Amino acid sequence: MLKKLAKVLLIMLCFQIHMCYAIPGKLVEIKDNIGTVDYFGEKRKVLMDSEAQAGDYVYAQGGVVISKIAEQDALKILDFWKEKFFELKKVDNQLAKIEDLEASDNLLEILQKVNLRKELNNNELLNLLRLKDKNELKLLYETANNLRQKEHDNACCVHGIIEFSNNCRRNCFYCGIRKDNNIKRYRMSAEEIISLAKHAVDNLGFKALVLQSGEDLSYTDEELVKVVKTIRKLGVLIFISIGTRKKELYKKLYDAGARAVLLRFETSNKELFKKVRPETNFEERIELIKYAKKIGYLIATGFIMGIPEETEQDIINNIILTKALKADMYSFGPLIPAKNTPLENQKQIDINSVLKVISLCRFMDVRSKILVTSAVETLHEDAKKQGLLAGANSLMINLTPHCYKELYSIYSGRPDKDITVKKNIKETIKLLYSLGRAPTDIGHT
Repeated sequence: MLKKLAKVLLIMLCFQIHMCYAIPGKLVEIKDNIGTVDYFGEKRKVLMDSEAQAGDYVYAQGGVVISKIAEQDALKILDFWKEKFFELKKVDNQLAKIEDLEASDNLLEILQKVNLRKELNNNELLNLLRLKDKNELKLLYETANNLRQKEHDNACCVHGIIEFSNNCRRNCFYCGIRKDNNIKRYRMSAEEIISLAKHAVDNLGFKALVLQSGEDLSYTDEELVKVVKTIRKLGVLIFISIGTRKKELYKKLYDAGARAVLLRFETSNKELFKKVRPETNFEERIELIKYAKKIGYLIATGFIMGIPEETEQDIINNIILTKALKADMYSFGPLIPAKNTPLENQKQIDINSVLKVISLCRFMDVRSKILVTSAVETLHEDAKKQGLLAGANSLMINLTPHCYKELYSIYSGRPDKDITVKKNIKETIKLLYSLGRAPTDIGHT
């Protein structure tokens, strides 16, 4: 009976939004570049993006087939996960329960609307954002976590990020690698980036990688295309995070194999945008995000919290804009003052300010992935755990070599600055298992 139940659970887990789990399935049919993947008798449509043929076992990420896997290897992985999933699901189900806590009638009415999947109005969202009572905050987070569990089960995407250059042509007031800052600069060569990506895929088991830099125009289109083409052959989903560049470059990188873009708009308030991002254009940024979505990219976007003169309504508008841009992943975090920047003395917001926004994002866009950014981790030693229990379901692990990582100082006090990659992976997996979450984009060993 237990084995049968474990199999049923595994089938359910295979079909979370965007085929999030890195579980192999059997490709049974291909028609007009759309594949049909069979998972224990259940079938799912995916976009073909590999040389796999009908009959092969494949990995799918983001609804895209990214690589083949030998049948014997696939069966071993499935055998490992079926018991592990069963164990993890029990833990997640327990932690996703909502306690009977005292709260105002107003809050209970709002959360009842959430449970009924009704859209919240602006005043209700502001009321949630203004919560301060400890019990009411706990109820807010538990409701968001419960909603996350119902929609996504215990999936938690874990991507690797490679910060390949800290050179930037911009002078954003909040960023430690802004052009005018007198810091030691570095640029990884194409060969270094490719070598690091190969290590992440072959030795660490990553299935999704983020290639990030400042807006460094020294890399030619040809170099970036070469990097993406080569890494794509490793069988991995590639995110591009290189800022505002020409649309033609984004199209070239898509054609080369990149399938996701991490590009935040930072704030929906055009006046604030103009103040903290001099010589940049809000409309151009938004148009680029829309263009990337149009040509097929998965979109990770969002905002910074704690910009001077930001209002509560601005924060609500930020969430609304993220949803309007049809984000596949919400990426936002606090402004962490960076040394030698115009905002280095800006007061830092507290962890609950961010946790409330994570919960609100979950209420407003239940099907999305919500990232606990590394900036959030600077606010509290348990920030990852708290974020995941407030409705988030995605993390990133920094793969940048130590000699470069300490130079990618976009803000002060980075939590991962002195931790090794292997230790970071080990601690992340330990955390996820303790919460009943399945890490979905790193290997199972």
